[in-house]
Amino acid sequence: MKKSNEMQSCKVTLIGDSGVGKTAIIGRYISGFFQDINMTSTNASYSKKIHEYKGKKVRMDIWDTVGQEKYRSLGINFYKNSYIIILIYDITTKETFENIKNIWYPQVKQYGEQYHILALVGNKADKFELEAVKDEEAKEFADEIGAQYFQVSAKSGAGINYMFEILGNLFLDPEFSDKIKDQEECKRGSIVLNRIEKKKGCSCNK
Repeated sequence: MKKSNEMQSCKVTLIGDSGVGKTAIIGRYISGFFQDINMTSTNASYSKKIHEYKGKKVRMDIWDTVGQEKYRSLGINFYKNSYIIILIYDITTKETFENIKNIWYPQVKQYGEQYHILALVGNKADKFELEAVKDEEAKEFADEIGAQYFQVSAKSGAGINYMFEILGNLFLDPEFSDKIKDQEECKRGSIVLNRIEKKKGCSCNK
């Protein structure tokens, strides 16, 4: 268990269709600038930023799928140990929202940690006049799956810092921190038991 004054770390995973603005959202949060980048890499990218709340600090380890989403099956490693999962859709493209409901969220349910903070995020709010997903519809789905709901714009920066601030604060909340500690201890206990069972079953052990 970590000491109370030791900085925590939190894996943050952004999920959603290609082109919804995952990379741009991360870039805006990390650097404060907007870059309209069409990523062609198929390797996940990693960024980090320190968040502080009520004297506590957490290093946000932020992962972007970067091209992997085209395979529509990211696998357990993208979700493993991820305590903040951000589902992102483009408010101007209904298909990206439907894919959150039918593809990405079911994967979170299948592979996600027992305890995690979930967010549903509509990007490109600067193009509100082209809105294809109504705010009320998105809020209703967020309530249904127990997710925080945000509308943001990576282009203008609106809502980006606020979103990460809220999610970081929730992670540092003592009640959630206790759940994570219990979960990690259970995992360590399971690993030890598995090792013991393997040793018992090994023919070279007498």
